Amino acid sequence: MKAMDLRLARSSSEAYLYMARQPCEGCGSAGLVADRSASEIVDDVLARRYWGACGQCGAAREFVFRVPDEPSAAVAGDQGFGDSRPSELLDPGEWLEIADALLARIPVSPAGLTDAQRREAYADLDAGAAALEEVLKFVPAGAASVSPFAFWTERGRRFSLDARWRFDTERLRDSLAEVRAAQRDFAS
Repeated sequence: MKAMDLRLARSSSEAYLYMARQPCEGCGSAGLVADRSASEIVDDVLARRYWGACGQCGAAREFVFRVPDEPSAAVAGDQGFGDSRPSELLDPGEWLEIADALLARIPVSPAGLTDAQRREAYADLDAGAAALEEVLKFVPAGAASVSPFAFWTERGRRFSLDARWRFDTERLRDSLAEVRAAQRDFAS
């Protein structure tokens, strides 16, 4: 393995999210029980190796990522996924799909929820907002939308083709503002 083949994982949360979405080569199920990780040097580049087993079939799995030269703070509360650079692991379609999945779990109203349920909804809203912020990182300065060339995965391209209008810059910013407003309703 050469350093130039390694993609950048801007944070451990981004690395774990990426690994959880990758199908097992053995059984095809997504997910990895990455119970071990270690830093190493690959061709004079700092990297992080994660290894463990498939949660379904138990097959050994391993991922290696470049890590940032300078550690950075999370960009959005406790659920930030990386610095100001666009992701090299997940394309904008995948990030929007992640945001949708997180936000679909939110109850219509915080009324009647326990404190634990409110905290969980708040955390999902925070992570969903962070995923929307990740999509916005793919918008070039001054552009009206994410470029069609920003999608490199089959999953992301398919999502983009099915809902191209959802990658409009103004729509993304409005969605993010709505999620942040909803967070205030679920704050304990």
